[in-house]
Amino acid sequence: MKNRIFFIVSFLISFVNFAQELKPPDLLTSEASWGKEIIQMPIHFAPQIPYKGVEEIRFSPDWSKQDKDGYWSYVFVWDIDLKTLLTSQQLEIDVQYYFDGLMAVVNKDKDKKLPKTVALFLKKEVKPNYVSFVGKLQIYNSFHTKDIMVLNCTVAQFYCPKKQKSIVLFRFSPKELEHNIWNELNAVTLAKKPCKH
Repeated sequence: MKNRIFFIVSFLISFVNFAQELKPPDLLTSEASWGKEIIQMPIHFAPQIPYKGVEEIRFSPDWSKQDKDGYWSYVFVWDIDLKTLLTSQQLEIDVQYYFDGLMAVVNKDKDKKLPKTVALFLKKEVKPNYVSFVGKLQIYNSFHTKDIMVLNCTVAQFYCPKKQKSIVLFRFSPKELEHNIWNELNAVTLAKKPCKH
């Protein structure tokens, strides 16, 4: 009987440890009020984006409130198998696939032909294994207004040669980059140094 109890306890401990190992560590840190979501990549709504890995998202608590500064303000990071630094053109293509796919999934009017996402990114800074961009997107908002909206965006990519992967950090808001909401967006940061994940 003792052996059986010992076996069951050992099994349960092993199972709990295994389950904890499966749970990915947080890639981002934010205030507790910010919403969180994790998506495996390739992304189900944008399979054209070719990377494998994980996306972690943090939403402003006011993300869905159109009368608040935090409306549509959020941050996400990709931890992916990208082995080169992004170009403006590749980033534009990836983001267009992302938002076109997302809005198509959310759209409830299946007879409506949704406007395509338009993206423009300019390189801001380039260093060894690092590149950053600033950009604007014109997207169709299937979530709320059912209309076109403009998002401002910043992107930073950290390439980790030893791990042969990249960390790509995106921040979005319809507010201009000088608006106070960007202080909140910039306070959502990577949980660890990029290549320590």
